[in-house]
Amino acid sequence: MILVNIESLSESELRSIAAQEGIDGAEALTREEIIALLEEMYEDIDSDMESKGPNLRYMSGLTDYRDISKYVEDLPGVEELPDSYPDTEIHLIKKNGSWLYAFWSLSPNDSDRLQNAGSSIVLAVTIDNNGKREDYDIPVSFSDTEWNIGIPYGNGSCRVSLACVTSGGEKTVLALSDPEELTDSYWLSHPEDMKYSDSIYRLYLTLVTTKEGDLVDNPAVRDIIQLFRKEDLLNE
Repeated sequence: MILVNIESLSESELRSIAAQEGIDGAEALTREEIIALLEEMYEDIDSDMESKGPNLRYMSGLTDYRDISKYVEDLPGVEELPDSYPDTEIHLIKKNGSWLYAFWSLSPNDSDRLQNAGSSIVLAVTIDNNGKREDYDIPVSFSDTEWNIGIPYGNGSCRVSLACVTSGGEKTVLALSDPEELTDSYWLSHPEDMKYSDSIYRLYLTLVTTKEGDLVDNPAVRDIIQLFRKEDLLNE
């Protein structure tokens, strides 16, 4: 198996992986020695596979290049997930202030029933932001199990339901997620505090600037710059 960010793994995980990779005497090696050996091993694998696919060093997590199914059950604290779940559920996880990650399961009974009836399924998104409500649907297929939901900055929450839509247009909720709070950007409500304070302005830009000096493509940054431009136009 190929690992990325191995320095973030626990010592027990590293020893288990080293044993699976055929490193002799892994139990007697230090954490630093195991990491060094694994990094050297994976560098060699990357070189051999450059012409066969992406650079493995930049892939996230474990990959199945070497049939991970034979190894994953031996990793400490890791369980193999089932192909499907018996219940119809939907859940939300906040990725950052601009995106939610929605994942769901549709029970086999519900899936068969809806498809036989000619129904379709959608993600019904509801966003309550500063007293204003926004509702819209995202069509998904019966084979989909995950989606990224774009959300605005503000005060409020977002909920997503998994719903079916009949051929006649009638919509029924199958599962409803718990609400996820929106992220409030102080600077969008108080742009003047940053605009007229050099130290705060530099600090904020440091957080949203890449090491090359480019602004991160961030909705909050774009909105703040737009507020600055509006104020400058009014003052001209």
